[in-house]
Amino acid sequence: MNKTTDMQTNVLKISEDVLIRIIEFSVKDINGIHSLMHSRIKFVNLFSKTEAPSAVSVKLKDGAADVTVSIVVSYNCNVKQVAEQLQVRIKNDIQNMTSIAVAKVNVIIDSIAFDNN
Repeated sequence: MNKTTDMQTNVLKISEDVLIRIIEFSVKDINGIHSLMHSRIKFVNLFSKTEAPSAVSVKLKDGAADVTVSIVVSYNCNVKQVAEQLQVRIKNDIQNMTSIAVAKVNVIIDSIAFDNN
């Protein structure tokens, strides 16, 4: 006698927006980062229906995340060290909080801030 059992598979989906929020909080904890660099408004984009790029982008591919972050660093910081700290922090935070593997973290130093604001 053969029995067929229906097995229910539970699925957990985490949106890219959640990963972006994790990244935004990761950025706040790194000394030397002034802010995220939100996209500059360009005249060409005013008449385009495409979205302007944001400061953080996440692409999920084959179960792993590819992250790109644009930041403004503070004057007198070690830019390379700040970028490396941010890469490690983002990777660890995403993997620890979501169990999603992080394939790469690209950090773009988009500007430097000379004030303390």
